Amino acid sequence: MQFRGFELYPFQAEAIEGVQEGRSVIVSAPTGAGKTIVAEYAIEQSIQRNRRVVYTSPIKALSNQKYREFKERYGDKVGIMTGDVTINPDALILVMTTEIFRNTIFEDESRLHGIDWLIFDEVHYLGDPDRGSVWEESIIFAPTNVRFIALSATVGNLKELQNWMSEVRKTTVDMVHTDERPVPQHRLLFLPEDGIFEVKELKEKLGRAKSELKKLGKGGRRAKGRPNRHHQPRGHDVVRLLVKDKKTPILYFCFSRKKCESLARRYQRLPSLLTRSEQDHIGGMFDELIDKYGIGDHPACRTMRGGVTRGILYHHAGVLPIFKDVIERLFTTGLVKILFATETFALGVNMPARCVIFDSLSKYNGVEVVPLRPLDYRQMAGRAGRQGIDEAGDVVAILDPSFDTPKGVREILHKKPGDVVSQFLLGYSTTLHLIRLMGPDISAAVAKSFAAFQAGSAKKPLRDLECKLQVLTDRHYLSDGQLTGKGQFCTKLAGFEIQLTELYWEGCFEDLDPIQCAIICAAIIHQSRPRDTSARLEINPIPRPIVNKTRKRLREFRKAEVAAGFEPIVNLLDFGLAAPLNAWLTGSTLPDLQRWTSMQEGDLVRAFRLTVQVLRQLAWALPKDNSVAENCRAAILLINRNEVDAEAQLNTN
Repeated sequence: MQFRGFELYPFQAEAIEGVQEGRSVIVSAPTGAGKTIVAEYAIEQSIQRNRRVVYTSPIKALSNQKYREFKERYGDKVGIMTGDVTINPDALILVMTTEIFRNTIFEDESRLHGIDWLIFDEVHYLGDPDRGSVWEESIIFAPTNVRFIALSATVGNLKELQNWMSEVRKTTVDMVHTDERPVPQHRLLFLPEDGIFEVKELKEKLGRAKSELKKLGKGGRRAKGRPNRHHQPRGHDVVRLLVKDKKTPILYFCFSRKKCESLARRYQRLPSLLTRSEQDHIGGMFDELIDKYGIGDHPACRTMRGGVTRGILYHHAGVLPIFKDVIERLFTTGLVKILFATETFALGVNMPARCVIFDSLSKYNGVEVVPLRPLDYRQMAGRAGRQGIDEAGDVVAILDPSFDTPKGVREILHKKPGDVVSQFLLGYSTTLHLIRLMGPDISAAVAKSFAAFQAGSAKKPLRDLECKLQVLTDRHYLSDGQLTGKGQFCTKLAGFEIQLTELYWEGCFEDLDPIQCAIICAAIIHQSRPRDTSARLEINPIPRPIVNKTRKRLREFRKAEVAAGFEPIVNLLDFGLAAPLNAWLTGSTLPDLQRWTSMQEGDLVRAFRLTVQVLRQLAWALPKDNSVAENCRAAILLINRNEVDAEAQLNTN
């Protein structure tokens, strides 16, 4: 079987046969193996029949990249809906975050008319503790006519997932799986004293390195806490070895933003990895992109251009989103020879390299240093080896003798990824929607969850549901099993729905101006990181009685959660964004905000965009002529400018 002039791999052909016959399909294959071809085939078939397809992804950045990719190919037939952006929502191909799709099911299912296929990219996110429940709810409650194409990395319990989806959707769901990669990989290891070596030498070389550490009095396992390995010991340099062997482009994964930047600066001091003509070409591209985005006066441009012309850059969540776009576009040219990146880059659209380096096989999880999961290793390692360019890809892991063990290393490199475990927990808004649609007895919906399927019983999820119903009744969202006015208002919100409802119902938004409304909404979404510092405003824009009222209201809700028997999930307000947001709202530039906060620009922009999303929700939930809604819309205009304007960034060609 061929598609777009290419001979399909057997797993692609098998999955496409299922699509041709109208069956839902789960496709499991390694990163970079070509899973998305199946989705693209379904999209082209649907366009020919003038039918619609929804493409969902776990993160906004991936949604944005997919939108650009599809728009380049299909033009005006493509639209996007994320919390930040809505463009052409009635398009034949609609890219959405999974949360937006789930919300659309409950808020206005008619917006999903004419949809034949729902494509779930990275469906193994169903096991994500923070967001997995959204995937389950989307599968359970999607319109009955919708069929699924679920794309997944290799996980241990695909058969179980297939059986559950077949049962809950009451239809046949095919499962197609392969462990083969089109471009084979060499998995290698590195120690400074030994250079790069094969896994068969692991026990001998790691044992010797541990002995050397003991002799130096530095032995034993690393203490709990954040790792501090900003420089390799003297000896071989893994990057220089790979550059010398012409293994570029290199994608170097490290689990610290600070280290991404320090390593990039370190190697940028070396002579350029590019020829003069390559420097001119990529430098010209950079200048053109910066001009298109209108950010030529940003102080970071000059520094970044120096890295661009040396072929060395870095990429992490703290980088300004516009600069991340620029970096990603430059990386696809092959002229960025080394990119230092955190693990989020592994979730991007197909951006492979010749070689992948792991700075460590362990990472700090906020509490202690833990080994990488085999699934995480495979996802990142999968970027090594470009189809049609490389005969093989190299994956090199730098070992830490104070932490790594031969057994642990082998498990990360070779152990099959574990099972996807359900994280099903209905949110408050979803619970209220289900009561609105199904009446007070919604246990049947909970019994359909993957959690109930895995446990052979609905008792975990049902216990959680009973607790939430008690809280919603105690806090007057429900009365006699029916939605009150307060409950109905809450169903118009999704994400931070309780904070918004409690504060609006208490009158906390009354008599506030647009700037004050924005600062309250920012306090709802913000959670300060341990190392963040923000300047205190000399005069808090929010009147003290209002601040006290918000805190009292949310503490009362949290008390109701505790009384119902579970840990509070509704956070109190955090005004750590008040100073930088106030400065932005009153006309400051993004670089100016550094005098108000230690947060990186990428984090600030993400927080401001989420604030816009919350303001939009509140405005949408209220009558158009409501004064609070008018203030929310005015606040959005103040925030959503320049680097924060996601739609303008997305539409830059």
